[in-house]
Amino acid sequence: DIHRQLSQTVKLLRLPVNTVTADHRTVHSALLTGLLSHIGQKDSEKTEFTGAHSARFAIFPASQLFKKPPKWIMVAQLLETSRLWGRIAARIEPEWIEPLAPHLVKYHYSDPHWEKSQGAVMANEKVTLFGLPIVASRKINYGAIDPPLCRELFIRHGLVEGQWQTRHVFFHANLQLLAEVEAMEHKSRRRDILVDDETLFTFYEQRIGADVVSARHFDSWWK
Repeated sequence: DIHRQLSQTVKLLRLPVNTVTADHRTVHSALLTGLLSHIGQKDSEKTEFTGAHSARFAIFPASQLFKKPPKWIMVAQLLETSRLWGRIAARIEPEWIEPLAPHLVKYHYSDPHWEKSQGAVMANEKVTLFGLPIVASRKINYGAIDPPLCRELFIRHGLVEGQWQTRHVFFHANLQLLAEVEAMEHKSRRRDILVDDETLFTFYEQRIGADVVSARHFDSWWK
């Protein structure tokens, strides 16, 4: 619909056809900057769209997208008659939105957890604009989001539990010592030789730098 409107504008202004040379994404992204509150996500079971702040609208029947509505659209106008209609519609992709609206999007985080292979605490990030999930889920490094929690998880899982891929000599020496003490306990049938995890946690927590929240941070602090 928007491309059709642009073509009509070119004809009315008697401009050369090659005046409009921008590709589909460039044109629609430019228009999208002024229509961020006019986007919609198609309902999986209906022909309706969910818009900003949970508004519900449908594509106007005269639209070229009416019969085959895309998953995401923007509309130039929201008109309410017997229902709310979106007029002059265009297909968009949700990943276009975030770079255009850094001041409007909201970030939500879940499931922060230590990953041995990454040497860092990772979490799932969800990005919304006016309640619409423009990024449903992506994995991110959680270190800058919640440093105290990441520091705790690094110490607890990386150092205390040994879930860390590193060449630091002290780390492997400590793991070997713990294994020897566990073998000693097993041989002597005692359970009071090896210190508990909380004691080990306190040992490390009192010694490593306050800004150490990942393996990379530890290496920098160690140097």
